[in-house]
Amino acid sequence: MKRRDLLKTSLLGGAFATLGSKETIAKVNNDNNLDKHLKAAEIVKKGPLINLSQAFKVLHEEKLDGLIVSLPKNIFYFTGYHDHLAVRYGSPTSFALLSKDENKKMCIVMNQFIYYFSFIDGDFKLDSNDYLFTGWNKNNTGLDGKINSSQSDEPEASPAYTWKSMDRYPVGKIEENRLNVLNQKLDAIAESADYDWALMKAIKYLELDKGIVGTDHPIIDQTIRKLGLDTKTIDGDHALRKIKIIKSDREIELMKISAQNNADASIAAMKQIRNGATHQDLKALFFSECSKRGNVPSLLQIDTVNSEVFNKTLRDGDCFAIDAVSHGFHYNGDFGRTVFVGEPTKSMKNATDAISLGWDAVREKLRPGLRYSEIRKIGRDAMKKSGFSYSVALTPHSVGLTHTDEPGKNGAGSFWQKDDLILQENMIISVDLPVLNTGIGGTAHLEDLTLITSDGGEQINDIGNRIIVL
Repeated sequence: MKRRDLLKTSLLGGAFATLGSKETIAKVNNDNNLDKHLKAAEIVKKGPLINLSQAFKVLHEEKLDGLIVSLPKNIFYFTGYHDHLAVRYGSPTSFALLSKDENKKMCIVMNQFIYYFSFIDGDFKLDSNDYLFTGWNKNNTGLDGKINSSQSDEPEASPAYTWKSMDRYPVGKIEENRLNVLNQKLDAIAESADYDWALMKAIKYLELDKGIVGTDHPIIDQTIRKLGLDTKTIDGDHALRKIKIIKSDREIELMKISAQNNADASIAAMKQIRNGATHQDLKALFFSECSKRGNVPSLLQIDTVNSEVFNKTLRDGDCFAIDAVSHGFHYNGDFGRTVFVGEPTKSMKNATDAISLGWDAVREKLRPGLRYSEIRKIGRDAMKKSGFSYSVALTPHSVGLTHTDEPGKNGAGSFWQKDDLILQENMIISVDLPVLNTGIGGTAHLEDLTLITSDGGEQINDIGNRIIVL
């Protein structure tokens, strides 16, 4: 049976029937604040989130012929697709490939059924070559599974697998679209027998079989060696981070939504606590408020405590710092404030005045060309000049798909050995301002996210409510 005939058997029963005028539509209560999240979903669908012009620039700077990624966040970065299967398995299941040659299309390598069952529903606007694999046809015999770059007799692939209609009702619109898109893709590039063959075809199309490629997981390196290709692989983390610090327009839109949702969730959670609440109560409130807005909570540091199992009762007179992180479509918000349960003490009010003044001094100077080290000096000098003697971190870091997404000075994976980066347009940074002193009557913190523009900095979350008094 031909592929097109096979796929059409799933559509027996007639065309999709449109919903009638009596359709019942479940609406989410507006109090759940999901409007921004739904807007973000449309942004994700519009095309690759990666800043491609920055990617091509970095590939040339790092002397790489291309990148092959498989980690879920990187697959999302290249395609907009969240690889839920890899998340559940804890192991890569799909690959995205990019060449330094701007005339070559990005490539996707994915299990055919997962592509049909999950990827297609996203309706991503991608101009990519998609290499899908199905598995060996059961009729194959006498094959040992070994392949190399010179072998041409690929085992026969199993036919595409899709759900089959029982013909009792018309096939729904979701399924009809899945089948139509899958059919088009397999007509363009036939299914492969397994992921080895699919990956090799993508590598050869991009002419990476004799090049130097950055990768993000050992399974890619192992597979390339198994294929017998002459591709040289190196850790691609450093190059990926250099790309990620300069956000695309779509990333900036998503970061603005995520950052504001994170800040709103933090303030909403804080305003609900009272004398007698605990750390775990506060975390539950923050997690709930994030979910209402479509953000996924990552952590809430309370009073400098990060432990998941620690708990303490909050009492009138307490003053504590919070550091709240959550992500919307995997882009992180990062927000820090000082919370007073009751009226602020003179000592703690003095500390929060100090970090507020330091942050204002820094904000006025943020612009392309400023170094990380200069940010620290500006803030500390301003506080010292005003008579404050607190020890304050004043730590800048880039924020995006991860809480810290910048490269480090010593190469791949060394972001914790922070380079003295120079601010560039379309970076999004945080400047952490926790007070690093004890014996002042509590803990204090201030943190917002800033988009670096051509001539300054734009705050992407509201910067009011620098202290929260309950």
